[in-house]
Amino acid sequence: MSLKKTKSVILTLISPVVLIFGLSACALQDSYYKHSDLTHAERKIIASDIWLLEAIEGQKIALTLDTERPRLEIQLTDMRIMGTDGCNGYFASIDYIDEQKIQFGPIASTRRYCAEMAIPDNFNQQMNQVKIYQVENLKLRLFDSSGNELLLFQKAD
Repeated sequence: MSLKKTKSVILTLISPVVLIFGLSACALQDSYYKHSDLTHAERKIIASDIWLLEAIEGQKIALTLDTERPRLEIQLTDMRIMGTDGCNGYFASIDYIDEQKIQFGPIASTRRYCAEMAIPDNFNQQMNQVKIYQVENLKLRLFDSSGNELLLFQKAD
């Protein structure tokens, strides 16, 4: 077989593989944007930020020596959230997000024993009801589907 014919056969075999990898990369990128209707500026405001809990249902939280401040980390590039409820770590997917609505997948967490569970339990109950959010003045507010404020966070430095 001549060198020219060998090159032609190799190119014929490699071209479909390169095309498949290229198209699959585009498909992965497109699937991200199907679940996120945020503009670039909106993504920049909340993406990869850490938010510290200030209040639950309008009541400022009172931390004890046994309770860590609950926090929320939003990772839009991976479409997931993670953080701590004050005792246990938690994580979930973000199934959908736009400029007002957010939908989390099932929230999973570790199961450590902590002496004080009032804040962690209340925090987890509220996180499971979140449907709407608002970011304003470095504050993140999470609401239920009726517009009741569930959780108020302050952006961490």
